[in-house]
Order: sequence, then C-alpha cells, then structure tokens
Amino acid sequence: MGCAVTRTSGAAYREIAEVLRGRVADGTYPAGGRLPGEHELSREFAVARDTVRRALRVLQDERLIAVVTGLGRFVQSVPADNVRPTYERIAADLRALIESGSLSVGSVLPSEARICERYGVARFTARRALEQLEAAGLVECVHGRGRFVLPRRP
Repeated sequence: MGCAVTRTSGAAYREIAEVLRGRVADGTYPAGGRLPGEHELSREFAVARDTVRRALRVLQDERLIAVVTGLGRFVQSVPADNVRPTYERIAADLRALIESGSLSVGSVLPSEARICERYGVARFTARRALEQLEAAGLVECVHGRGRFVLPRRP
C-alpha cells in the first residue's frame, strides 16, 4: 500500500503529515491506537526515516499523537474539529472571510503560494482548499489572473 509523495521544496514531510492526519480523522488510526513505526512509514512513503520523523513531529506538535518511550506513538483523544484535514480548515477560514464580507464579490483570493506561506502547508493542500471553494460555487478561477469571489446564489 505505497503512497506517492511529491518531492518539491522539502514539502514531503508536510504531505505525509496530511495523509496521517487524514487517517486519524477517518478512523484508520483510532484514538488510543498505535501508529506504524518509522521504518514501516518510511517504506510506505518511499522517503527517509528523518522525513517521517519530521511529519510525526508535526502531528505531535499539534497534540494529535503522543510518544510513549519504548512503546511508540499513539493517537490522542481530540475533538473532531482538531482532526479535520488542513485543507478543510483553510477552506473554512476563506469561506468565513467571504461570508463576512472581508473578501467581497470580485475580490481576488490569496494565491496558492500565499496560502502555503500563511498556513505552512504544501501546494497541493492549498490547491485542495481552493478547489473546495470553487466546487461550492463561492469562487471562480480565471486562468493567469487568480481566483475571484463570485456573487452569492440565492
């Protein structure tokens, strides 16, 4: 069960963290459950163990997992809101700006690069957030110009 990871600008660990976060959210790794070891994860994602360690450190910093010395890493019990995939949280933040009027009709949304900087995520995560807003009919992508807020539909 290999998983392709894009190797651009050192973002592989972020992508792995996003995949693991999704597995916690969907119950693949339930609260209290043990995560696979570094060696197994490095094989699955075809990356060095240090890259896996960085991804796991992100989840540990988010208090999504905890290290039990000598036993491994375990999923913490957290509110469902904290487990939501990052792209959904980014989309929710942007949706709130649109709905509050901070981003009015015709306003340009932050670029993928700007979202990556602001949230510390990989480009594909930013793109997924923006695609969610497009699918909801809130924004429109104009090739070469950016994404713009659309008028609300009744």
